Amino acid sequence: MDFEKLQQNVERLEKAAAGVKAGEASALREFAVGLKDVLTAFLKDRREPVRTGQIFRDAAAKNIVPGDIAPRADALILRWAGAVTPQDPQAVKDDAAKLLTVAEKTIPVLKAYRKDK
Repeated sequence: MDFEKLQQNVERLEKAAAGVKAGEASALREFAVGLKDVLTAFLKDRREPVRTGQIFRDAAAKNIVPGDIAPRADALILRWAGAVTPQDPQAVKDDAAKLLTVAEKTIPVLKAYRKDK
């Protein structure tokens, strides 16, 4: 796995998390797509199957990310990384709060991954 690219992607997730905190729909989409890409890369690197709709659960099962938020994170990734994103202001606000908790628990874990020397 390319850990330098991983750290660049995690930095991009951190920047998107700031927009998530502000409740911006574009930031929610960017964060969800970025998180999906990072987790997919981890699963492919470990030669694990990538199941659509259960990416976060699969990553949690392999101890890549915390498992206590897996069902919520998978639902948010499906909703925001898909072709059509929600436009309802209340749904965006609610999802922003949920995605912020996912970000707060996931980003520090992903930042901790470094290449073994």
